Amino acid sequence: MKFSFEVFKKDSKSLARVGIIDTAHGKIDTPAFSPVATKGTVKALSPNDLKEAGCQVVLGNTYHLYLQPGVEVIKKFGGLGAFMGWNGPTITDSGGYQVSFLWNGNKDDRNKDNKKQSYGKVTKITDRGAFFSSYIDGSKHLITPEKSIEIQHILGADMIMAFDQPLGSDFLQEEKKEAFGRTLKWEERSFVEWKRLGSTQALFGIIQGETDRTLRRESLKFLLGLGFPGLAIGGESIGSDPKITAKALDTVADLLPEDKPLHALGLGGGPEGIFTGIERGVDIFDNSSVTRMARTGLTFIYPEDGGKPSNKFRLDINKSKFREDKSPISKICNCFSCQNFSRAYIRHLLVANEVLGLRLTSIHNVAYINNLMALIRDAIYNNDFNQLKHSWLK
Repeated sequence: MKFSFEVFKKDSKSLARVGIIDTAHGKIDTPAFSPVATKGTVKALSPNDLKEAGCQVVLGNTYHLYLQPGVEVIKKFGGLGAFMGWNGPTITDSGGYQVSFLWNGNKDDRNKDNKKQSYGKVTKITDRGAFFSSYIDGSKHLITPEKSIEIQHILGADMIMAFDQPLGSDFLQEEKKEAFGRTLKWEERSFVEWKRLGSTQALFGIIQGETDRTLRRESLKFLLGLGFPGLAIGGESIGSDPKITAKALDTVADLLPEDKPLHALGLGGGPEGIFTGIERGVDIFDNSSVTRMARTGLTFIYPEDGGKPSNKFRLDINKSKFREDKSPISKICNCFSCQNFSRAYIRHLLVANEVLGLRLTSIHNVAYINNLMALIRDAIYNNDFNQLKHSWLK
């Protein structure tokens, strides 16, 4: 397997660390951010845009790619990276979150008897797998742990995730117990299938349990016993709020191994959540809100631009006060957008519904998070992580 993880420096006052993940498609300096290429693209951005914005890795969505364009199409191109024209490392999730939470019949249509039907609805989750209908055409599907691994094997990502059933924050105790037990079984089956395929991809086991210390620790110990090459931590508690994220990560922080990278699924897209995760041992994370916010005009700003926890380090460029503003989004940012365009122009593009506006704000937000990662890596190397954190979050 062309996969390794090495830690080069640890922070003396936290679990923050600097390392390198080595994959068949390149190396990743950690801590690192992965933008989300849900359907084989980070919306509004080309692979070159991502490279120029400092991206080292992208994450594709197994559920969406399975439904469209379909794994057989991607197989003919040699995998997700080749299909989308990205030559760096890739990650795929397992589809567990999507089949558990994402689709609740939000697209109404009519069947042949002119009766309302819901597309995308999860019809049943059993120990066998998740039964659901496609949100695209209503076709029926079943994803099992084995099928999730087979799909990800074809997608060809360097890092793949075990199939799981995340716990819902509103689950009753009995529902939580059932989903947690099922997840352990599904992850073991994922591991067995990964072994059977002789995959050269690195399989990550997902630590579940929300903020329940007993469940999280049981989950981690189970995964370590099986011997997954990497670990991920998921659930609604990761990324929902920095304080909740901290509580979830603190349940297992003392048990995290030094030789396995930790991926935080959906870790908060702003500086507060990022610092919270990294100081608790997170090496890599993905987040879709970084670019989703950009497309609505919410752009990140540095402390030098007035960014602070009270405004969540965000500037709403849609506001009329920027109508004639000649300054860039950030005066210290070196991204393509800030080096070439004004707030006034970018605001005009967004108000006029011009696609270029979405591209420019997305470039900026992605570059901002990657720049923050570089600052954090340097700070850990110099044992200044705590100082950097306080200078941002004071």
